[in-house]
Amino acid sequence: MSLERLPGSAGAAHPGEPAIAPDLPPPFQPPDEATRWLFALNRFGIRPGLDRVSAVLADLGHPEQGLPTLVVAGTNGKGSTTRALARLLQAAGHRVATYTSPHLLQVYERILIDDHALPPDVFSDYVDRMRPLADRHGASWFEVLTAMSVAIARDAGVDFLCCEAGLGGRLDASNALPARAVLLTSVGLDHQAILGPTREAIAAEKLGLLKRGMPLFCGVDQELRPQVFEAAVKAGSPCHFLDEVARWEDEEGGSGTWRLALRDRVFGGLPDPGAPVLRRNVALALLALAKLQGNAGEQLLPTDPGAALRDLFLPGRFQLVLREPDWVFDTAHNEQALTEALAAFTARPCGGRRVVVLGSMFDKELPVEIGRALRACGGVLAAPVALPRSRNRDELGLLLDSWNLHAATAATGLPAPGSYALADDVPGALRRLARELGPADAVLVTGSCFMVAEALHHLGYARLADSRQPREAGPVLATWGRENT
Repeated sequence: MSLERLPGSAGAAHPGEPAIAPDLPPPFQPPDEATRWLFALNRFGIRPGLDRVSAVLADLGHPEQGLPTLVVAGTNGKGSTTRALARLLQAAGHRVATYTSPHLLQVYERILIDDHALPPDVFSDYVDRMRPLADRHGASWFEVLTAMSVAIARDAGVDFLCCEAGLGGRLDASNALPARAVLLTSVGLDHQAILGPTREAIAAEKLGLLKRGMPLFCGVDQELRPQVFEAAVKAGSPCHFLDEVARWEDEEGGSGTWRLALRDRVFGGLPDPGAPVLRRNVALALLALAKLQGNAGEQLLPTDPGAALRDLFLPGRFQLVLREPDWVFDTAHNEQALTEALAAFTARPCGGRRVVVLGSMFDKELPVEIGRALRACGGVLAAPVALPRSRNRDELGLLLDSWNLHAATAATGLPAPGSYALADDVPGALRRLARELGPADAVLVTGSCFMVAEALHHLGYARLADSRQPREAGPVLATWGRENT
């Protein structure tokens, strides 16, 4: 459908990341003056290029030099793959920094040292140190944050930095880092206005990360492999395709575990991360570390990867947050990711009704195929996110109509499969759910990482660490309902 905004809609020309501004409501509100200054840099928008971030790194004394770095690029799956790499390396005895984006609840949670978020006061101190460098070089907010994360990793004395690429690759700030290897998870249609209109154009931007002698571990589909292989040959980058060297399957006996077979080894007892696509991302991380370990003769994998991965925390990646009724949160925001998340939600056992809580940014073009997946998995309760770039209530209704879902006629109850209801805002959607859900029902909160963030915030989560273990839904919903009536 057209991406023209309805009259009176706000935020049509927001230039940078949707949730980065000094004057947004919680959970998007910057917590202190230093972070407000950092967020204010987002007004300059996304400015691809390496000159500014390289100049900032030079002023910092080149913290990237001598820092073993693994860069993860891709349309979807970057964050979960980056976290899997870091978890495995840490379990193998290494000190590890992790840099991911975007954040869900707190900006300082983008930078982890050994799986612990940077303390907010330490984050603010580093931001203050970055201010003169940002002013000197006209660096964007993301360039400042990327250079700062590298300096933090150096100062923490880590053995590895696992870095998620921001946007694309060729001109992304992460390309200023001399990576030891690149992992490419997938290529789909997203950010076409910046990266190009086709998957081939987007793939070319991501493949711009390749450098001579730097291995590439790749999970793209068959259609794009010839392009990837040609780019790798031209760059002089050894290329390893996941689907050509790896096979995985459930283990027998109903244990809920799976095994991954590579050409020279088998990893068994791997815990189920919750969705098939997450298995692919874990498999790609295991392949990369196994190959790098073999080439370098150093211990990069733990002796029991399955045990290590039982502690893998993937916030917002098909994450079970509440139980009975089950609430699953997934940051899927484009066609590829939403299709996978909806399929996994449909396949997940459920003894009651299924409801999808949907929010979406207006600049995400979502095709009619999403509607087919939604009709197959339950009713939809849609709500605007408290950001200027979010689709508002009327725009969500137009989107769902275009997907051939039917507007529910009742103002109460849960929407039936194939139908939708609209809430004025996320709290309104949560009030309706708290009132109507039964313990056997299931909820999928999805459509945007910002929808996940706002729902988590209103359910009482202040930090991602608070969601590491699922909570019983009854007390959370009852408390939320009393406090938000």
